Amino acid sequence: MAGSETLEFRHEFVQETHSLLRRRLRNFVVVVGGIWLLFTMAKWFLRLRNLDPETFQVWPTVWKGVNDLLAALAFGAALYIGLNRKGSRQPALVASIGLVAVYGVHLTVAQYGLEETGLSLFLFMAFHLLASAHFPWTASQSLIPVGVFVLIHAGYVFTDRQGNGVTDSLGTILSAVAGVPGIIACSVQQEWRERNFGYRFMRSRYGKLRDELASARRIHEALFPSPCREGAFDLTYQYEPMRHIGGDYLHVSHHCRPDGSEVLSVVVVDVTGHGIPAALTVNRLHGEVELMFAADPEVDPGTVLKHLNRYVNLTLAKHSIYATALCLRFDSREQEVVVANGGHPPAFLLGVDGTIEEVGSTAFVLGAARDDEFDPAPRRVRCMPGDTMIAYTDGAIEARAPNGRMLRIEGFRSMIARAGGSPGERAGVLLAGVAEHRGHTPTEDDTLIVEIHRVLRRTGAAGEQAGSSARAGSAGNGVLTEAGVQPVR
Repeated sequence: MAGSETLEFRHEFVQETHSLLRRRLRNFVVVVGGIWLLFTMAKWFLRLRNLDPETFQVWPTVWKGVNDLLAALAFGAALYIGLNRKGSRQPALVASIGLVAVYGVHLTVAQYGLEETGLSLFLFMAFHLLASAHFPWTASQSLIPVGVFVLIHAGYVFTDRQGNGVTDSLGTILSAVAGVPGIIACSVQQEWRERNFGYRFMRSRYGKLRDELASARRIHEALFPSPCREGAFDLTYQYEPMRHIGGDYLHVSHHCRPDGSEVLSVVVVDVTGHGIPAALTVNRLHGEVELMFAADPEVDPGTVLKHLNRYVNLTLAKHSIYATALCLRFDSREQEVVVANGGHPPAFLLGVDGTIEEVGSTAFVLGAARDDEFDPAPRRVRCMPGDTMIAYTDGAIEARAPNGRMLRIEGFRSMIARAGGSPGERAGVLLAGVAEHRGHTPTEDDTLIVEIHRVLRRTGAAGEQAGSSARAGSAGNGVLTEAGVQPVR
């Protein structure tokens, strides 16, 4: 992780550590402090019970009481801070470290100042190890109470003029060694916590990302038009993104003139790359296409292609993002379709007589050439009522079989020739054929297949007026069923 992700990770890890530290501080004081309190009360009970008035010394007893009281106050203060949920992280950290440090001072004073016990090293090692294994400390934080214990221990030892130099030095070294098990335990625990939190952090982010992608997919698919099933043209499509969202885009403009004739404009765009970056690029191109057709519903495909090339060249090509586009315009008064193809795979025109014509590229890939060097070179292709145009993106022809064989343009053309089904159903049949060629494995690229059919004649009263303009130029008769294919969601 890097950048903002690292900052977010560290922030959430610190927040979890604070919450965990406060909770564990409270539990530690209740359990360990409770045991210490019971032991201390029992010690004082036995001490007072066995009190001999003749040998009783007031001040040593008072200092022992003060030493125990200071330890009790340290436990009480730590418990108060652990119970304060509104407190910041720093007091809980200071209280946990201070508690262990104070307990180390308490043991040292009891051994060397009050001559109560000779087990201060062992007791501190056990207390420090328990605290290090329980509190979410770092190794450096665990080292602080050890340092305090060593300084206090050394101060008492080396100020005792009756002591032995070698023994005193050895005792000081042992006081430092007493903290080693706790520091090791703290280091292991810290590493485990960071790794475990990292796993949970990534799972949480994956869940949020998955929800965001689901929302992004709904927004992305909202850019796609509904299938056109009225008038002189039928348009259906199938879309299968490689991931949740992709870089394929379809725009359809259906314009009816006052005289009853119709114009159907289709723009198919395929942006380089996959996933979120490609989808973001599609959103930018969508706005450009919408603006052009809002200004002129009958805008020429060459004009559309040239404008898109200029936009991609000026804004996206510097980021190594390019696109291919196929622009089509069908006119019910004409027996032709106007085609402008910027580096896009060739479309196929399926004649009513079964012939298949390949309609290839007319210009460069969008963004590869400057505006003054780009010539969309639109061409007119004969398209009669009853004919069908199949447009697609390269995800269809680049589909690989399990043995690695790519479908290619020739294979897709053969698939079109073999495809059955009525007009309006071929897009679904072709997408199923592509999936079968892949062995029904996940697609390696976004796949969009569009079918545009020029209607011969519609049945029913609702279709009479829509089919009148198509019949005016039709060379034959036919009946189109109303079965449709919905886009893949």
